[in-house]
Amino acid sequence: MRICSIITSFTSGGAEMLVCNLAEAFAGAGHEANVISLSDAAQVGNAPGIETAMMARIRQSGAKAFSLNLVNRNNWLAGALALRRALRSIRPDVIHAHTARALFPLALAMPGVPVVLTHHNSRLSFPPAAFALFDRIVDSYVAISDQCEALLRGHARKPIRMILNAASARFQTQQPRSAAGHDPMILAVGTVSEQKDYPTLLRAAPPLTDALAVQGRTARICIAGAGPQFDQLRAQAVGEPVELLGVRDDIDALMRQADLFVNCSLWEGFPIAMIEAAMSGLPIVATAVAGNREMVMPGVNGQLVPPSDPAALAEAILETLRKDAHYAALSQGALQAARRFSIENCVAAHLSLYQELIDARRAPLRASPLIRPISPCE
Repeated sequence: MRICSIITSFTSGGAEMLVCNLAEAFAGAGHEANVISLSDAAQVGNAPGIETAMMARIRQSGAKAFSLNLVNRNNWLAGALALRRALRSIRPDVIHAHTARALFPLALAMPGVPVVLTHHNSRLSFPPAAFALFDRIVDSYVAISDQCEALLRGHARKPIRMILNAASARFQTQQPRSAAGHDPMILAVGTVSEQKDYPTLLRAAPPLTDALAVQGRTARICIAGAGPQFDQLRAQAVGEPVELLGVRDDIDALMRQADLFVNCSLWEGFPIAMIEAAMSGLPIVATAVAGNREMVMPGVNGQLVPPSDPAALAEAILETLRKDAHYAALSQGALQAARRFSIENCVAAHLSLYQELIDARRAPLRASPLIRPISPCE
């Protein structure tokens, strides 16, 4: 099967990491996997180093990765021409767009093969009226969470398939953690944007570190990621006990060093980083928003707190770190929860969907041959 996946750019976001993981697995299963970005990372304000590393990783697996180098992603005609040239070279059996931006140039390029769209968030980044166009080109939508499915069902008129997100097997650990470190590392991972609401973590840091200091402990609070609000967050973090690590390509190593994972988002789709944390055996403290609620079971693998509540966030972190037995149980629960999100299941579900769509497209051609047999009487 020749599979073409389309993303906005190669970056460390959850959607892009999923596409990278899938491409590796598709290639490993003998399929021809291609990942196309609409723009270079630098053109959309993302880190070129991460782009280089991701493309190299994809290519090392035997898949292909390249950029259309679109300076203006809203120039649909230029995008359609560039995409059409790429598709003529790839000759895909199926196209999977992981960004709605790809659908406008795809509509003009008229690829003639099944098209899938995954919307990776519980909020729309485009007007709902756009679904009128999307439904003309999309054969099936993919939802990554219950909330995403509900969102799509409210607007889309084509089939919707639920496929849970998954993380790379390199995050998997076999044994739960027995206790947090004496001086714990608290880790948050994700794009520095309004959605992630890192200022709440900054406000939670002083009461958290003060409470741990009473116990003779020192906390290391780290945020890994970059994005549109990075400079603003860096200015806010001056004098605060929080380290901004910027973009990192060693998140798996950071997860192994960390003692607890934090997500303080205002909304989510289904964060890949949270799956990575669970696979790493990390207890999770997260906001009680869509996506997070489907992953975190209070008292089983972590705690849920109200959004934008630094006091509740600090208290939940302290409670998780306070008792070794409680911490160990949450770590065990994290590993158990992560089993639902295996990359093997995710790959199999995608391949099954692709084959169904390909077969459905080909069925009418088989049923209506272009050349009608001539009967002996004619």
